[in-house]
Amino acid sequence: MILEMDCARVGGGKMGFVLVMVFFTAMFFTLALVRLLDRKSEVKDRLERYIAGNAENEKKEKSTPALKAGFERMASVFASRSYTEKIQVELLQAGLPLKGEEFITLWVLLATAIPAMTWLVTRNWPLAILVLLLAVFGPRFYLQHKKGERLKTFNQQLGDALVIMANALRAGFGFQQAMETVRRELPPPISTEFEWTLREIQLGSTTEESLLNLCERVKSDDLDMVVTAVLIQRQVGGNLAQILDNISRTIRDRTRIKGEIRTLTAQGRLSGIIIGLLPIALLFILLILNPGYMTPFLQNPLGLYLLSGAAVSELAGLYVIKKIVDIDV
Repeated sequence: MILEMDCARVGGGKMGFVLVMVFFTAMFFTLALVRLLDRKSEVKDRLERYIAGNAENEKKEKSTPALKAGFERMASVFASRSYTEKIQVELLQAGLPLKGEEFITLWVLLATAIPAMTWLVTRNWPLAILVLLLAVFGPRFYLQHKKGERLKTFNQQLGDALVIMANALRAGFGFQQAMETVRRELPPPISTEFEWTLREIQLGSTTEESLLNLCERVKSDDLDMVVTAVLIQRQVGGNLAQILDNISRTIRDRTRIKGEIRTLTAQGRLSGIIIGLLPIALLFILLILNPGYMTPFLQNPLGLYLLSGAAVSELAGLYVIKKIVDIDV
């Protein structure tokens, strides 16, 4: 009876720990969701406050110093200041309304709480390792994916934006008015980026500085070409509308060629993904269904060498396939 009571006490303690972890994880996810839905980006808030003199935004910023300081302290424990600033820039490029401190804090919570709960509930360490890998690398891959998608959308919109600007310039509008026309006519992300650029100009930055800041935020080769042409035209003169038309045709031709190349290389890219993921998927399936199957590889030094060699060969093959199907235009 005493033994049964001890087992029940231990089991109850583990279940209590799981419930506590679930509670804190749900709390942090709720907090992140509220901040995602309830506030705009930091840059936009500051610009609105200085342009409109909005006292409510000032009061709102002052009402949450403890929360902001808490995120900053937690992020400083897990990452350096330079890395946090790098993440902040990438979040801005991805269009995610999070700060670097918030992203890093949520990332660490994901990488610790969810694998721990998985192991406590299932007692299956291969599954827990798989969840750990997903929790560690998943947020970073998601951020890179959002950056790529936003950049792709921006480049697709850039050709139409240049046509609109060229027509506006021919109609007698100035350069800033042409950018304002693009901001009104086109959807995000290009309208958002042009809005930030226009507000920087309204706050006192020169047009050249604001355009260079736009290039720093977006990191687009096509946009770099446009900004370079505009800056040269502002120095030496010329027909800016004609210049924008020529660049627009060049960008559209490049976009069309990239689409054709992507279609022609789709089979190779898909084959590379399947070939790369198949051994990893089989490994984890075997570990979950029959953990003892891989025991000789994990306990024997020769088996560990073979697994390491297989991992290196896998990465080398993925790199070669990626280089073959990645064609620059």
